[in-house]
Amino acid sequence: MADNSFQISEKAGPQPATNEKNVEAAVNASDDAVSVHSETSSVQAGVQKALILKKAWSHTTLGIAFASLFITTLIITFSDYSHMLLNPYVTSTFKQHSALSAVSVVGNIARICTFPLIAKLSDVFGRAEMFSFSIVFQTVSYILYASSPAIVQYFAAGVLDAIGSTGFILTQQVFIADATNLVNRAFWSTLPESITTIPALYLGSIIGERFLYNAGWRWAYGTWAIVTPICAIPLVAIVAVLQRRARKHGLVAKSLASVAGCHASDPAWKKVYHLIWTELDFFGVVLLVAGLSLILVPVSLTGSFNPQRWKEGSFIAMLVVGVVLFAAFIIWDLKFAAKPFIPRRMTNRTVLMGCFVQTFDFMGYSLFTIFFPSYLQVPGQFQPAHATRIDNSLRVAFQISGLLVAVGMRYTKNSQYWLLAGPPLVIIGQGLMIYLVDRAHGTEVTFIVSKVISGMGRALWQTAAQVSVQAVVPRQDVAVVTGLFQAANSVGAAIGTSVAGAIWRNTLPDKLKSYLPDDEKDLALSIFQSLPVAKSYEPGTPTRLAINRAYWEAQKLLAIVSTCLCVPNLVAMFFMKNVKLDEADVKDEEGVDRIINKIEQKNHADLR
Repeated sequence: MADNSFQISEKAGPQPATNEKNVEAAVNASDDAVSVHSETSSVQAGVQKALILKKAWSHTTLGIAFASLFITTLIITFSDYSHMLLNPYVTSTFKQHSALSAVSVVGNIARICTFPLIAKLSDVFGRAEMFSFSIVFQTVSYILYASSPAIVQYFAAGVLDAIGSTGFILTQQVFIADATNLVNRAFWSTLPESITTIPALYLGSIIGERFLYNAGWRWAYGTWAIVTPICAIPLVAIVAVLQRRARKHGLVAKSLASVAGCHASDPAWKKVYHLIWTELDFFGVVLLVAGLSLILVPVSLTGSFNPQRWKEGSFIAMLVVGVVLFAAFIIWDLKFAAKPFIPRRMTNRTVLMGCFVQTFDFMGYSLFTIFFPSYLQVPGQFQPAHATRIDNSLRVAFQISGLLVAVGMRYTKNSQYWLLAGPPLVIIGQGLMIYLVDRAHGTEVTFIVSKVISGMGRALWQTAAQVSVQAVVPRQDVAVVTGLFQAANSVGAAIGTSVAGAIWRNTLPDKLKSYLPDDEKDLALSIFQSLPVAKSYEPGTPTRLAINRAYWEAQKLLAIVSTCLCVPNLVAMFFMKNVKLDEADVKDEEGVDRIINKIEQKNHADLR
């Protein structure tokens, strides 16, 4: 907990932007966790706010902030589970059930870019501003979901939703990292979602199902568009009040001039240009989005009902241009970008391996799970809410296990013991699915057991790994490295869902045409395109048995590929550094104190 005996000088008053050379010198002068890394960046306004707030706020204000954070997280988690239940039915409304993978790919591409951008903006402006930014995007996405007349608008809503939810999750984690030390961080990082997941899992799925069968899915999204911003007001307000309190004590105010490399006297256009082109690397973002979109989205939309796409010149051109643009992004990021997505000072073994394992883990998870709820509803014959709860038993296990891991890390003060136990459990849980999804071998209990094992493994790995990557970088880089670690989720998810879409679209239609009775083979396309149509045939009839068999075999193939993707992590996990949390905490606190002292000295010097 923060040392509340620390006081900021009341005489300082609001001041111009702090001399960043002095701050950087303070960073480089220390021999602790803040300075042992090369190419230390300047400490930006948002980071300065966070560092001083960590020392200045009281137990009361901190408690109010965390309570508000939990409430907002609960509402967003409610809407998230409701959305997961409704998603297959919305795409089926547009006769595009198999487009689930493409919708997910588009959202994950948006997340890949959003994580580092939000991290940088959070460091430039502050945490309250990023909470507000995220909630606005989330609310607009719900409005667009509710009013979507076609799948294209639904795709667009998914992009805004991805930006909003990503921004909130990342700002939440960075905010918690600002307020806690390394020994306690794992506990507080997992607590908000842990205490909201279980009620949201059940109530969110029930609410979503009631909307689906009564008012309709559009009203579900409309409701969240109203509730979410209202519930977020206390969170944004308390963080904004804390930041304003810090500014009154002499901390720099939010300004474009606070961006590294700009001065208060520079014209507004130069500040905006520097923010967008240099700090946010607009050119790199365009290359990354365009490259990934042109590669992953077309692949996820191909299938046996349109095999001619692979021979079309336009389709081949999209893939070639996508590969070229993605290669150009890598070259730009490595050689030319002033502020690359992956700062060179963060390319240490622990950060790189942490992102590698995270990418492959989410690649396997997303590849299997994107169509699993549909599988549970067709051959499994579960109701939508029940299927969603079975699928999300992994998330419940993840959140509960994450808290237990966090408590264990608090007492062992060690990260490696926990993260090495994660990937083996994931591969066991995912491997069981190969058997369970085939020929109705799986039951509700066995599906949940398999999901729980995977969830425990992911909790062991992710809880320990996130703290580890945060511990090996300077304090002013915590937001960026957290963004990179979380972005690895979306990289893996984008690739996984794209591959899943390609497998599903190339496997399920052929299976349906092969197994359906001769007089109903012409129904294969309508069954493939719509989940309600697939469910409409009576259990036990030849048609339903054929549909079930096609789903079994398609989902089994996804399970096999998903399990294979887990294997590289069994090797990569050994390259993570074993972080001694208590020792890292001492060094980190010493470094933070040095930075704060330098900021105070500069403010007092300006007064004289």
